[in-house]
Amino acid sequence: MRPDTVYSVDTSALIDGIERFYPFRNFPRFWDRMDDLIDQGRLRVSEEAWNEAIRADAPLKEWCQEPGMNRSRCVYPTTAEVAAIAGEIGLEYPTWIKQGRKNGADPFVIAVAEHETYMVISGETNGGPGKPKIPYVCAQRGVQHGRLVDMIVREDWIIG
Repeated sequence: MRPDTVYSVDTSALIDGIERFYPFRNFPRFWDRMDDLIDQGRLRVSEEAWNEAIRADAPLKEWCQEPGMNRSRCVYPTTAEVAAIAGEIGLEYPTWIKQGRKNGADPFVIAVAEHETYMVISGETNGGPGKPKIPYVCAQRGVQHGRLVDMIVREDWIIG
């Protein structure tokens, strides 16, 4: 277990978890562990990614807003420093912003991680200079990146 690791989690990772790989009904312990990370202050979601999440499909929105859980405490507010880093990323990768609203939170997810030395967790793979994605931009900026399964392994979770 790496209790020092804090994660800046993208909406894509949460959607992957809830809708693709670890549905609540089948993996309740996984979601308990996610709540443990929130309780420890080790799972953070940028304000922009949180806003995407609460506009997402029903399962993710329901998880975010589950009564009594106060999961919004994981939201990392957009500070001037984070906004400045996200702005640099936007200038460095202008085609990313042109890919549409669906990527609007991505620079902020990376900016939070870069500002605080967190690890980004997303559901994205690859990318490149012509079509940047979170893993590519993280690699270019020296920010650690992984997927949910990487977080599970890093945390040494045994679920089952």
